[in-house]
Amino acid sequence: MSDSSKRKRPLVADRRRTSKSAASTKTAASSRKSTKTPAKRRGGRGTPPRRKGPIGLLSALVRWVFRLIWTITWRITAVAVLMLALAVGYFYTTLPPLEVLLDGRARGSVTLKDRYGEVFAWRGDQFGGIVTADSVSPALRDAVIATEDKRFYQHFGVSPRGIASAIKINLSEGRGPLSGHGGSTITQQVAKLLCLGEPYDASSGQTEKEYEAECRRTSLSRKAKEAIFSMAMEAKYSKNDILSIYLNRAYMGGGAFGAEA
Repeated sequence: MSDSSKRKRPLVADRRRTSKSAASTKTAASSRKSTKTPAKRRGGRGTPPRRKGPIGLLSALVRWVFRLIWTITWRITAVAVLMLALAVGYFYTTLPPLEVLLDGRARGSVTLKDRYGEVFAWRGDQFGGIVTADSVSPALRDAVIATEDKRFYQHFGVSPRGIASAIKINLSEGRGPLSGHGGSTITQQVAKLLCLGEPYDASSGQTEKEYEAECRRTSLSRKAKEAIFSMAMEAKYSKNDILSIYLNRAYMGGGAFGAEA
């Protein structure tokens, strides 16, 4: 047996590398790694070299055409948006106060005046008076919106989805794109009822019937003007104000104009 007082030294791994030698080793490794790194390709990191020959010429031509189309497109779009904003702003300045448009047509078709020019009576068709979207029956208000314009409270006066759907229906039924279903929103119908802000002028030589027929005329230019006028109304009045104008002026059937009638 060995003497217990003579103990073996603990097995400890020798420190084979000092801090300086370790640092020099890392530096050498990094330098070797850097020498193996491939050089950057021409045209930037990760950019493949440009092809030469007919294929390269064709690809360059395609890129140039796409860049040209993009430049022309965004510039035309910017000009169109600017012109649309100016047109909406013009119609906005011509719109009168709401009270002027809330015509309940309650005065009849014949106006009687005295020798001083003062009105003392009306005769003819009498319409019930002015109503608003808040005072009318909620059932009638909801029925008008459900029938005429389901997305009345969501759009900005014009519904591209409704117009596209109306054109599709008209074409499928063998009519012209603007014949039959119009896809008009309630705001557009109000714009048509107001004749796009053009009041009747008896001195123009038109009868009132011809004037109303002109207001109801459907053409591409008229539709464009109607859309601009509708967007101006949306900027000027609230949704309930526009609905109130409709409820007072729209033909409700049976010779009645306006909800009260």
